Amino acid sequence: MSLINTTGLFGMLYQLQLTPTAIDVLSVMVKHQDAGGNVGMKQAEIDEILGVGQASMSRAMALLVDRGIVLRSGGGRGHRYALNPAIAGYESQHDLQKEMDRQLALGGPPPIMVPGYAKRPPKPGKGGLQSVA
Repeated sequence: MSLINTTGLFGMLYQLQLTPTAIDVLSVMVKHQDAGGNVGMKQAEIDEILGVGQASMSRAMALLVDRGIVLRSGGGRGHRYALNPAIAGYESQHDLQKEMDRQLALGGPPPIMVPGYAKRPPKPGKGGLQSVA
């Protein structure tokens, strides 16, 4: 089944500062998602596909959750995972629009957290780039 999604998130992965393992985990989740973004896999099942080990898997999943790309529900060993509705795949444009309308009525989809600068960007006019005629 081919799903459509709302955003060019994958074109901006570098801005999210994800580890290679987190990118691999996200790729598996995108491939195995149901329409609407639910991922019917546990961390151990994703690790079986990737073979990265429990500790690396946990760190990668925590990073994806911290960035808001992956949503986690449930507790203990019973966590359930879903992709953020803003990046999830949908069966049709109608389904996508219906979910975005629902999310907007709730205040918008959960934010995707892009890390800020490690240090301040340079001030305009203080060195940096010069225009060339």
